[in-house]
Amino acid sequence: MRRRPTPPLRPALLVAALAGSACSTSGPPAYDLAALLAEAPAGQPARLWLDGDRIVGAAVAVVPGTLPAAARRMADAVAPQGELLFAGREWGPRGDGYRIDKRYRTEDREHDRSVLVTPDGRVLERDHTVPIVDVPQHALAGALTIGTAIEEARIVAGPEREEHWAIVVRDRAGRVFVVAVALDGRVLHARRRLAARLDS
Repeated sequence: MRRRPTPPLRPALLVAALAGSACSTSGPPAYDLAALLAEAPAGQPARLWLDGDRIVGAAVAVVPGTLPAAARRMADAVAPQGELLFAGREWGPRGDGYRIDKRYRTEDREHDRSVLVTPDGRVLERDHTVPIVDVPQHALAGALTIGTAIEEARIVAGPEREEHWAIVVRDRAGRVFVVAVALDGRVLHARRRLAARLDS
């Protein structure tokens, strides 16, 4: 059976696709994605997450000073100081909130922290990079079923506990994948990471 080609996704359809792909019980996004994209600060790429041919999440940069006070306080508690890499509105399987990514440098290494927090200050997700030598071998082995070279590893926690690894790998063709690996080494899913361009 021939598959019909998928039509291009226009901004209005993108918002509808996000609303229709909700994996949480929080309902559709409480913001206008196209408006956020149009107002995003320069030099901050938007992020989209795909599951097959469905968009299941998005994050768009915002001016850091526009974060709600409760969200900013909690983000600073989880990831204090550091170099701000990204601050944006995010919607996806975890729910609707603000994503803050920071980088920390010491004399011998650098590491990143990320937190997703609701406007009222509840932590939905947090993660941080882990040196590859400190990642359990069974987690690395799981990721290497998808790619041949490991570029980064993060431990991801939900509101209560650590849940899985997110390991970035590259295959022989140069494609980059983010592999979610359970704590016991099972591969949960792998999503390809692509660069994209948006004109607004």
